[in-house]
Amino acid sequence: MSILNDSDDFAVKKLNNLPLPHKAEQTSHLHFGLIVPPSPFIVPRGWEWVHLAPFEGPSIIATIVKGLGYKFTLLDQRDQADVENLNGKLSSFDFVGIATYEDSFPYIKRVCEIAKKEDKNRPVILGSSLVTSAPEVVMTNTFADYAVIGEGELTLIELLDYLDQDLQKKSIDQIAGLAWKNQDGVVNINKPRAQIVDLDMIPFLDLTVWSRFENMAIPEIYMSTSRGCSNACTFCFRTMPKLNFKSIRRIRQEINYLTRYKFSHVWWNDLCFISDRNRTVQLMDQAFGEYSFSWNCFSRVTDVDLEVLQKMKDRGCDIILYGFEAISQQTLDFYRKKISPNDMIGAIELTKQAGIKVGGLFIIGAPEDDSISLQKMMEFATRFKDITRVKYLSAIPGTPFYKKALREGLIKDELSHLYFLGREESVEEDIDKEGFVMFSPHLTKNDLRRAYQVINSIVDERPYKYKD
Repeated sequence: MSILNDSDDFAVKKLNNLPLPHKAEQTSHLHFGLIVPPSPFIVPRGWEWVHLAPFEGPSIIATIVKGLGYKFTLLDQRDQADVENLNGKLSSFDFVGIATYEDSFPYIKRVCEIAKKEDKNRPVILGSSLVTSAPEVVMTNTFADYAVIGEGELTLIELLDYLDQDLQKKSIDQIAGLAWKNQDGVVNINKPRAQIVDLDMIPFLDLTVWSRFENMAIPEIYMSTSRGCSNACTFCFRTMPKLNFKSIRRIRQEINYLTRYKFSHVWWNDLCFISDRNRTVQLMDQAFGEYSFSWNCFSRVTDVDLEVLQKMKDRGCDIILYGFEAISQQTLDFYRKKISPNDMIGAIELTKQAGIKVGGLFIIGAPEDDSISLQKMMEFATRFKDITRVKYLSAIPGTPFYKKALREGLIKDELSHLYFLGREESVEEDIDKEGFVMFSPHLTKNDLRRAYQVINSIVDERPYKYKD
């Protein structure tokens, strides 16, 4: 077991001593409510399940909170766009937790208002990617009291100890990975918490808290074998930058435990599933071999070879999603992708040869994009027809590109930009919405719209009807 440092020792012990989800017992009268907000993002045809399957993060938080003895309720609001629906539903909670995503700021802000109107002294706790990437602006512009920054497991344990007046509690300014407000409403951001190296200490998912699946099988679930990414693309925000892995043994145990939910398909959340060839082979042979389920994963186009792909196919791999992003080498270099168009073509051909479906994403509107690069992209999409999604480039808070856009004045106001992201649906019409930013000086809105229309018209009903 890896202990991050001496000051984390007590939280690590608590994390390691959590019971399995089905063995957790309530020993405290305190009630923790966690809200999962809706997303304006409109998924492509055939991918609707991504807004229905139980998310990993909230499922891990449920295991921790329940394992510590608290009562826990998850309010899954992903199909409840009207935030006012929450009025009157938070009154039993002693702590209100809110998952924050890049496209959910307007919703988060209103939830905080509702929670504080009911009880101004009740702690409101934010977590996940948006508040991690922009803690100052999110905390300053909401009524939230605390924010868990980065990986949440150990920080949440220490925060609950503090709020529950545990004898082992740390002072609020000593909890690493936490943002908090003092009595004057001033936001304080504590030192960051080191990433967890030994991912085997992460608890199993408690999927019983997702009420939409109460007393029924969950056909598709999210899982991960790693956290972080070894690459550093300019447009991508990584809540946990350093790449760490679960052991093969632990992954096998987790799969075995989750079979109780009778899933038939897994969406692997790893940012790059095939980051280590030998490990991928071991994973197929030692963790996947005895189970029968189909699955999807994400990978870089430079990390694949036919032998590994064929083994993945034999173990149920249905689709590999590659981040193509662009065809122009200049744009790829701007994104720091460290790939070439030939790498994409090679990966497509190898993946199809192995009998696995190919999915890919293109982003249009980078500062380096021009009419020639967009034309090449349209021709590529027409030739290969392996594009799952095309979208306009967004500046996601916390990314190198976002920071560059702020420095150069392309984004003039962070708060206004968060509101735009809350309106962005990943559809053609985003280009007409208030707050849309043109990042390329070489293109017009009409140029971008035409490229979007051409590429999007090639996207068919994938993944389930995609057979060739």
